Amino acid sequence: MKSCLSRVVDGVEQRLCWRFQVHGRSEAMYEPASGPHGPFDRDRQRHLRLGETFQRLDPSGSPRKYRGLFWQPRSAIAGLGA
Repeated sequence: MKSCLSRVVDGVEQRLCWRFQVHGRSEAMYEPASGPHGPFDRDRQRHLRLGETFQRLDPSGSPRKYRGLFWQPRSAIAGLGA
């Protein structure tokens, strides 16, 4: 794992994640970031910018809007392949 994508704060390991807002949900979704750029949208053939939405719907049938990079405790994202 690259050192720029994880850090330790007060003894808690954190991982840099992309934050998404899914239409119709109040809670945000987090996905481990693979780099400093936004997530790659294959339909657009480029990385998303802050506030952009994927062209395709997510598996639940809702659009996902990219909300930027956030640090999350590794334990909170362990189920996402962190």
